[in-house]
Amino acid sequence: MKWKSCLLAGWLVMCASNVQAELVLKPVHPDEAVEYTLTQRFSPENAIRCMKTIRDCLDSFRRLTEAAKKKLTTDAWKNIGHTNWETQTLGFRNLPASVEGALRYQDYLLKKALWRLAVLEAEAGRAPLRKSEQARLELARAEGEFQAFWDALTIAD
Repeated sequence: MKWKSCLLAGWLVMCASNVQAELVLKPVHPDEAVEYTLTQRFSPENAIRCMKTIRDCLDSFRRLTEAAKKKLTTDAWKNIGHTNWETQTLGFRNLPASVEGALRYQDYLLKKALWRLAVLEAEAGRAPLRKSEQARLELARAEGEFQAFWDALTIAD
């Protein structure tokens, strides 16, 4: 079993080094450094916070659809799109949950892999034990957040 962990660690290191070697990123905005974009804007935590705004926007669109129902023709409804009951009732609830679930699950899997790598590095004497402890705490946080999301999740059908 130990050799599988070593293979996993080696694969993770290889992937991480290859990714960094291939990416040549320029800032996407003059007031935002690449590092900020990657670590803050594209962080799992920020993406999950954005899901609330997306849900709020979809809810606003649903309310707007209800208010405008009698004011538009059938052809106008077809041109607007996403105004049918199934999309607004089932889709607007399930789609954000799918994205948030994927974000939370991927964050959990990443934290688990990083914890395993930190343990292997500590066992090999290449990293201090506190690094694996920090990774364990981050894994526990991600696991708890994913579990809470899962326990509260309901699928509309």
